[in-house]
Amino acid sequence: MISMNLRQLRYLQAIADEGYNISRAAIALHTSQPGISKQISLLEREVGVDILLRKGNRITGATDAGNAILDVAQRMLRDADNLKRIGEEFAQRKKRLVVATTHVYARYQLRSVIRDFSGRHADVQLALRQGSPAEIAHLVAAGGADIGISSEAAEPVRDVVLLPCLKLQRSVITPPRHPLLRTKKLTLAALAQYPILTLDQSYPGGSAVLRAFARARIEPNIVLSAIDADVIKAYVELGLGIAILPSIAYEPARDRNLRAIDAAKLFEPTVTRIQIRRGHYLRSYMYDFITMLAPAWHRDAIGKAMNAPVGGTRK
Repeated sequence: MISMNLRQLRYLQAIADEGYNISRAAIALHTSQPGISKQISLLEREVGVDILLRKGNRITGATDAGNAILDVAQRMLRDADNLKRIGEEFAQRKKRLVVATTHVYARYQLRSVIRDFSGRHADVQLALRQGSPAEIAHLVAAGGADIGISSEAAEPVRDVVLLPCLKLQRSVITPPRHPLLRTKKLTLAALAQYPILTLDQSYPGGSAVLRAFARARIEPNIVLSAIDADVIKAYVELGLGIAILPSIAYEPARDRNLRAIDAAKLFEPTVTRIQIRRGHYLRSYMYDFITMLAPAWHRDAIGKAMNAPVGGTRK
């Protein structure tokens, strides 16, 4: 009879997460290395197979059986966390929603959603975590955020379900009376005549701009890149150059010293994707937040996406 416990599974997961380094796993878990080694040995004895590959006193990875056991352990740990979440929800304790997103979405796209959500769910503490698309995906995968909202990370992250919802078009942001404002037909060649400010290329919004110029075989004069659209606009106001930004970043009422030119025909749109962790228990107000942002993603649609094969939710 197998008498494994969640502590053993958490130890095993931590070893894998730390690159099969028990010393780092012990530090991450605030416990001792001998204690972890003992529990893993007990687990291997209980399941009757070697889980970890060893070379002398060093662990080098997982066996085939170990990889299968790790998959099951991850599901069991997720289910254990979900049981706790279900209990907390129905006991009306600790209502909290952690949303990971980029500056552009936090500053522009989510304002009305967060305002309406807070009005409807005044008892839910909302926390925003800002980062790059890659950081957001990893935060969701690790359970550090309930929902991620960004363009898709360059490298897919395991167990992160992607729900496409919005497309962001581009605009050219200029000072008032800039020569481009009098141009009848905007072209990449015309833009390349001026110093350009854009989002960092680690963000899809920045890399999409560079791809458009590269396809046209035109060398743009990029003088500044940043991860914050407001910072970029501030430097346009200072006369450093023109900016290519998501159109939502231009607000006429606020940006009185700037002008915007639609550039949707020059640059491919960035697809916004809501990110959730596969198998993660979503409380009712989390479903509500997603639906308020993207009505097409109601509870049933989200459930189907969560249960779809890996890669099945991309459009």
